[in-house]
Amino acid sequence: MKTLLPPLLAPGDRIGIAAPGGPIRQEALDRGVAYLAARGYRPVAGRNLARRHAYLAGDDRERLDDLNRLIADPALTAIWFARGGYGSARIVEGVDFAALRRSPKALIGYSDVTVLQAAAWTEARLQTWYGPLVSELGDPARFDEASLWSALSGTPAVPSHSYPAAAVVRQGVGEGPLLGGCLSLLVGLVGTPYEPPLDGAVLFWEEVNEEPFRIDRMLGHLRLAGRLAKLRGMVVGRLVDCVAEDPRNDLPLAEILQTHLAGTDYPVVVDFPAGHCAAKRTLPIGRAVRLDTAALCLAVTRD
Repeated sequence: MKTLLPPLLAPGDRIGIAAPGGPIRQEALDRGVAYLAARGYRPVAGRNLARRHAYLAGDDRERLDDLNRLIADPALTAIWFARGGYGSARIVEGVDFAALRRSPKALIGYSDVTVLQAAAWTEARLQTWYGPLVSELGDPARFDEASLWSALSGTPAVPSHSYPAAAVVRQGVGEGPLLGGCLSLLVGLVGTPYEPPLDGAVLFWEEVNEEPFRIDRMLGHLRLAGRLAKLRGMVVGRLVDCVAEDPRNDLPLAEILQTHLAGTDYPVVVDFPAGHCAAKRTLPIGRAVRLDTAALCLAVTRD
């Protein structure tokens, strides 16, 4: 299938809001909705958005119905996810990706949304946006506003992201689709129909609240499954609060990467400002990119 680019956003567009994972935090969500409205957009809340079922934003049927209803709505330009948490993997089998391919929408979010973004790529070849959640939009410190709106509006048409020389772990140039997301969610998709095909890709991953041994274990799983051998590049996002509770158990990321990337030669950069961090940049999951460490740049390539 040919890669589908999501429609660009413009003031006046209707944007669906869904919570496929954890329950919303109403005040934070209200601030995010107000932010979108102030920019001229028309937010459309899912019918079950305020539901709660333990650690989920409603039961599986309610969350799935909301998402599929928004996907099927031809008046919507985008679906912006309210928050992360956990739950997308419970409903991904029922998502109407065929309808999403017939009527593509911009899917915006991160963290638990990794599952839906990976599935949108494998099932519909739709490029998605790894960026802030609606519940974060009311806090300007949580995201890079210029990166977000240049991505969603398509200006410039070929965006690029710079990073400092200190971020380069291994030199080189690599090109391929940018695939990935939150590491723990990616590992959970291995062996499922929704796992993104990483051969020939530039892998982006980030994580939050995971000790170094867990990062080590997850990367080891990907290595043993053969998922790291044929990459064209690796971009490691910010690892937020990924420190050892016992300082004796601390292991530098560089050493962990050295172990699991042995025998490969593609470029690697770390501490890229995307993911669970403040001032997060918005990245195009599924879009062809070029990782060039000499130019200190991650750039979308022309389609």
